[in-house]
Amino acid sequence: MTLRRQKLRPREAFPAPPSPGIYKKIAYSFVALTLLVVFAALWFSSVRATVSVRVTREPTQVSADVSVARAPGEGQLAGRVVQGVFEKIQEFGVQEGQGKSVEGTSKGTVRLYNTSGSDQPLVKTTRLLTSDGRLYHISDGVTVPAKGTVDVDAYADAPGKSFDFDQKKKMTVPGLSESRQQSVYAENITAFTGGESLVRVLTKADIDAAGKVLEDAILAQARQALQAEVSDGRFTEAVYVVKRTEEKTDVQVGEEANSFLMSMKLDVTGVYYNKTDLQALVREKVQSKVPEGRVIASRDPTRMDFSVESADAGSEMATIRVTAEILTKITDTSIISKDDIVGLPVLDAERLLEQKNGIEKATITVRPGWVRRLPTLHDHITIKLE
Repeated sequence: MTLRRQKLRPREAFPAPPSPGIYKKIAYSFVALTLLVVFAALWFSSVRATVSVRVTREPTQVSADVSVARAPGEGQLAGRVVQGVFEKIQEFGVQEGQGKSVEGTSKGTVRLYNTSGSDQPLVKTTRLLTSDGRLYHISDGVTVPAKGTVDVDAYADAPGKSFDFDQKKKMTVPGLSESRQQSVYAENITAFTGGESLVRVLTKADIDAAGKVLEDAILAQARQALQAEVSDGRFTEAVYVVKRTEEKTDVQVGEEANSFLMSMKLDVTGVYYNKTDLQALVREKVQSKVPEGRVIASRDPTRMDFSVESADAGSEMATIRVTAEILTKITDTSIISKDDIVGLPVLDAERLLEQKNGIEKATITVRPGWVRRLPTLHDHITIKLE
């Protein structure tokens, strides 16, 4: 038996150990990555932002009652309460009612001349004739003296506006002889009017307009009289309670008239006070009336209206309702959501905030100063309202 000898394959060599420089690179990379993570963590934890927001000042209406007394107690305002009754009568023209034309008799005044040396008597209704054929009559009998003149009223022979005129016209006296007409004649010294007139119908609008004018005139008289009764230089301001106790006209609504008389009687009560004292008391009272979540933004109200709730001239005590409009601003930072601005660039965040209702101006400051983006952590953002 023949043994065959197998040929053995050569053994592979072991790989060479890595170079020591690789371990150094890995170590350095790990250290660098660790430092980067630490730096990022420090950066995120150090960035802070302050958002300063100037909120809009908005008018807010509040009301408060102020007690006025001649002998004021705690929380009351010193003042006077005086009362009086005043009346007046006045004539007013009818302006509102639709007018209609009414035919009448034209009237005027003429001057009679006598250039002769003898007097000329003329009876009542003596005729006067214009050159264009219009006939008039004198209203009274007169005697025109020699070399003299006399004035007398005259009226048209017939109704109608054709007898109206306003220019100078010479008139003859047709009842005299032709020769006498040369020395005795007339000339109008006023316009002749009344041939046609416009008559209106009294309306409620006329009554209301006249009533307002008359009430204002009576109230002006009342204010002067009541202020004189107060006779205290401290109380220069007043609120009035005005009641119409009587109102009459001599023409009724729907009747024809060009004018009418109206009489009115007013019961006026004046509550007098010192303006400075009232404003101080109002500021104190409205402070507690400001809605929750808002504060007063200005010291003085932008507007104040007064009305008398009650007044007793006998005890000289009154209650004034003051309605004030003051500027207020919000104090609740909830109008700003940090979710809307975290991580945004500063300019983008400011523009976004200024688009919201109630915000007038937004200014954002970030620390460190070179960072131009807001932090992503909510508690690193501080909001301040101005």
